Amino acid sequence: MTLQNLFTRRAFWSRPQRLSAGAVVVAGSLLLAGCAGSSPADPGTTSPAASESGTSSASANPTPTPSAVYKPADASGPAQNVPVPVLPEVAKTETKEGAEAFTKYWFSVLSYAYETGDTASLSKFSKAECSFCQGLVNDIGAAWAEGKWISGGQIEIPAATAKPATDGSMQVILQVLQKELVIRNQDGSPYQEKTAATNTGSVAMVRFGDAGWVVDDLGLIR
Repeated sequence: MTLQNLFTRRAFWSRPQRLSAGAVVVAGSLLLAGCAGSSPADPGTTSPAASESGTSSASANPTPTPSAVYKPADASGPAQNVPVPVLPEVAKTETKEGAEAFTKYWFSVLSYAYETGDTASLSKFSKAECSFCQGLVNDIGAAWAEGKWISGGQIEIPAATAKPATDGSMQVILQVLQKELVIRNQDGSPYQEKTAATNTGSVAMVRFGDAGWVVDDLGLIR
């Protein structure tokens, strides 16, 4: 049985629906994540004893270097300091556990792409022949065009279960939770009506190759 028969492609997290005049409904998946920054530590101080003896010493307790703080997107602007998703070690193995961990990671990459507009990793871990995946890449680009950004829509994957498919790939069944989502114009106003939060059953077909796991196809379970 093909994926076309298993799925309905009207997935909130999966494909934004196109409107007239190029409008895009991003019913998307956002994992607001980000890069950590740092600021210089305070210089060490000289103790009175050291001053009296003519020598100086650094403070015994240097000031910790703070990390940049993540700020979710809102009407004032896009998310800031979004942590980049990290591929777990187990997701690099050709095992059932590896397939499950990779698929969860793929959804975090999809979420990251929605929040930042950066689809490089989403393309990297999606098979070129996966029209559903490539449609996501295109739609995310459209959602971020002309100074727009996305707020909300964060995704969580509470459960993922993999089993071998007849063609040598893995079928991963997932529960996908997504918060409500809003596309915003340059002035922060809503580009369209918000997309309600969802709780859906989904399935991904993933395959292990020379470069590791990749998504062949995915969609909602009917």
